[in-house]
Amino acid sequence: MIVWESLENQRPAAWRIVFKGLTLLEHLIKNGSERCVDDARNHGHTLRALGQFNYYEGTIDRGQGVREKSKQVIEMLSDDDRIREERQKARK
Repeated sequence: MIVWESLENQRPAAWRIVFKGLTLLEHLIKNGSERCVDDARNHGHTLRALGQFNYYEGTIDRGQGVREKSKQVIEMLSDDDRIREERQKARK
């Protein structure tokens, strides 16, 4: 799946690609099939690794958004009730 390729591309200068991949994954978890949720859970190791993502442009921490988004996705995946709530919100 292309999403996983973008997330596994942990080349720091590609932080935008990784962040957009996480945003897409979050959307798929909320709006996609149950298979998207299962697939995301199976790739938990990749998501956890992104919690250590670092990239600085000068003094600006560009990796912070990636770390925060990966944390949000991991927290959502660990709570079935939250996924259910997010899916209901997305349907409205």
